[in-house]
Order: sequence, then C-alpha cells, then structure tokens
Amino acid sequence: MGNEDDNRSLSFINTPTPTNAGFLERGRRIKMAAEMGLVESSRGRHWSRALRSRLLPRKGNSACGCKEEGTTPSKVAEDLVGEDGDDEVMEIERRLRALQKLVPGGEDLAMDQLFEETADYIEALQGQVNVMRALASLLDGLEKEKRLMRG
Repeated sequence: MGNEDDNRSLSFINTPTPTNAGFLERGRRIKMAAEMGLVESSRGRHWSRALRSRLLPRKGNSACGCKEEGTTPSKVAEDLVGEDGDDEVMEIERRLRALQKLVPGGEDLAMDQLFEETADYIEALQGQVNVMRALASLLDGLEKEKRLMRG
C-alpha cells in the first residue's frame, strides 16, 4: 500500500460538501473515516483487507483475494448431522453463518480462521470505541470551555 493508496483511502474526508450537507451525509463520512481507521490499524488481517475492498472497490477486484480453505460451518454441520440433536446442529450452523456475515470477509473463511479473525476484529472495534469515547470527551470539554469563555 503506497502513498497513492493512502491518499485515495482518505480522499473522502477532503471532498468539499455544500454548506447544507445533511446530517446523514456527515454521519456517512464519519462512519467511513472510522472504518478506514480500522482498516489502517489492522493491515494484514483478512477482515481488514475485506473491509478495505468493500470501502474502496477497484475494477476487477470483487473480494480481498485471500480465500481460505478448511472446515466451513456447513462442513461441520454435515459431519454432525448423523448424531442426535439435529436442532442443535442447525442452531450452531445458523450462528456461524451470522458470525460470517458480521466479520468483513468472514464468508470466505474456514471455521478456525473465522474465530481468529473474529477475535481480532472485536479487539479492533474495542480500540475504535475507546478512541471515539476519548474524542467525544475532548469535544465535550472544548464545548464546556467555550461556553465558560462566552459567559
């Protein structure tokens, strides 16, 4: 990822918007900035490459390009189908598919890799929440200081 790629990934921040840009547009840009922060902080992880690919689509690049092989959730379910508790197997498969949808690029991962990527993704999201809390606290403090100076 070179300088040109870094500039492209953050170009949406510098894009001028009309003064009447609505709340939704600002929210979209904040979300994009937060997701790009996640991507930049976790380079090399499958979910990070998949999220970057989703945020910055390129011609001829529909996925992250790192298809994993291994035991998929449906393969695990197939192996367990003959045993008692078919309802439990179906519930496990349902939950694994839900997890695959939550983690960027999760649909391409084997089950063991899915769990590893999920743990890393959760850790990155926790870091993002901490940064956003710190920013909100800072902005709140600045706003209070501004009000005190006016009054």
